[in-house]
Parts: sequence; structure tokens; C-alpha cells
Amino acid sequence: MKLAFSNYVYEVARWPIEKTLASARRFGFTYTELAPVGSVELPRMSAERRREIVNIHKDYGFQCAQLLLLNVRPMVSPDATVRLKVLDYMKDCCEFQLELGGRQVLVCGGCGLLRAEIPWAQAWVNSIDTIRQLAGWGLDKGILVDVEIEPQVYFLLNNTDKAARMIEDIGLPNVFINLDIGHFALNREPPSHIEKLKSRIIQVHLSDTEGLEHTNSILRTGCVDFRSYVTKAIELGIEQNCARVGEPCVAGIELGDMTRPVDDPERWVCESLDFISKHLPEVTL
Repeated sequence: MKLAFSNYVYEVARWPIEKTLASARRFGFTYTELAPVGSVELPRMSAERRREIVNIHKDYGFQCAQLLLLNVRPMVSPDATVRLKVLDYMKDCCEFQLELGGRQVLVCGGCGLLRAEIPWAQAWVNSIDTIRQLAGWGLDKGILVDVEIEPQVYFLLNNTDKAARMIEDIGLPNVFINLDIGHFALNREPPSHIEKLKSRIIQVHLSDTEGLEHTNSILRTGCVDFRSYVTKAIELGIEQNCARVGEPCVAGIELGDMTRPVDDPERWVCESLDFISKHLPEVTL
């Protein structure tokens, strides 16, 4: 399993993407996970700026293992126009990922933010329909769509039972699961709960948490038992799953939260890498 670099903690610290990618190169990363936020927020970028970023990424020899689809919470909206805007945004992100040379995108935000005025069942249908449209559109383009379980009750997709049902309800072969270990710690879901998802897990996020709040802390400063989840994912065949779809088996280091200051993102990455080298030596650059 290989490590992937995420720009997110650098965006929290308001570093420009050029400086961020130079940092990733100094650390020796090959794989990246890009969050299109801050200095790389797609709706605010010109076509020329977009090409510049793609060229920098390629010149450094990076492979984009995953692009995060962040602005997707309204996909459960009862307004079809709102859902269509979310779908168009996700397609644009997919096009950017293809420009970067990658294939895998992650539907964040628990696949939709629940609202009191929308019945849960209808929110579920709206989310499923939107993701199915995205995955169907991306099927012949080689796009792989990951969905992610979020730990909070106000997100639609917030446990493994729902994740298994979502995969089944969408019913397309290019939809998979992203395993964020910190989220599982917050949900109090043990490693055994991912068994029901075993054939669909193709990506891991290494995130740490204080246990009661979603903090994305420096790895080692929280309460997460990374060893048991990584071991279980390997036991369940994540590497074979990735090989079947022609993707590298990658664990991304997910750090930082926009509501909390980051003094030095390189320090956060450095300390997290030190923890990984000591406690997860099979996960390497």
C-alpha cells in the first residue's frame, strides 16, 4: 500500500498550490489526492490557470490517485435544478481528474446533507439518482466513483449498512467505497463492519480524531487504532480490488480542518509520516 499526499492541510494554511506541490515533491510523494478548494477551487479558475496546475502536477511526476468532490451536500435537495448544479460540478471535477491523468473521484459530504423538511427516504432517492447519473456518465470514460461514510448523524451516508445498500441501489460497476479510518473511530464501527464492503474498498484515508470531534489531527495525536483497520482492509483484499480496476492501492494522509488553524502544514505532514513509518511500515511512499 502506497501513501498519497493531500493538499487540504496546505489549503487550510492558505498556501498556494505551486508551493504546496513543491512541498509534496520534497517529501518524496508519488501519489496525490487533490481537494479542489482554496487555490484550486474549480469554479473560480480560468482554463489557463487549470492547465498550469495540470502541467505542474505532471512535471513533478505525480499521479493523482483521487480527486475529492467537496461541494456536493445539496445533492439531496428536492429542487431538481439544485441537484443538476451539483451533478454538473461533479462532472467538471471528473474532467479535471482526467486532465491530471487520474480516474478516481470521491463523493464527499456523506453523499448529501440531511434537511428536516425532506423525508429521509426522498433524500436517499435523490442522492442515489445523482450519483448514478455521475457514475453512468463516467463509465465509458474510465471514471471510478468512490463514496465515503461520514461520522455525523446529519449526513445521509453515515454507517456501513447504508454504504452497502447504496452500492447495491446505485447498481453500477464503477462505484466503490473509500474507507476513512478516522470516521470509523468516530462512528464506533469496528474493523469487522467493513467485511460487508470488502469487494468494493479501493481507497483508504488515514485521519486522526480526538474521539468526539471530527478534527483531522496530526496522526498519533488522536485516538484512532490505524493498525487494526489497515490490517483488516488488506486481509479483505483491498490490493486485489485495486488491481482488478487497474488502480494503485493507496492510503491518503488526510489532515486539517477549515475551522481550526494550521501553524505549519509541513510540520503536520512530517510528524504524520514519522508516525506511519513506525506504526504502519507496510504503507510507504
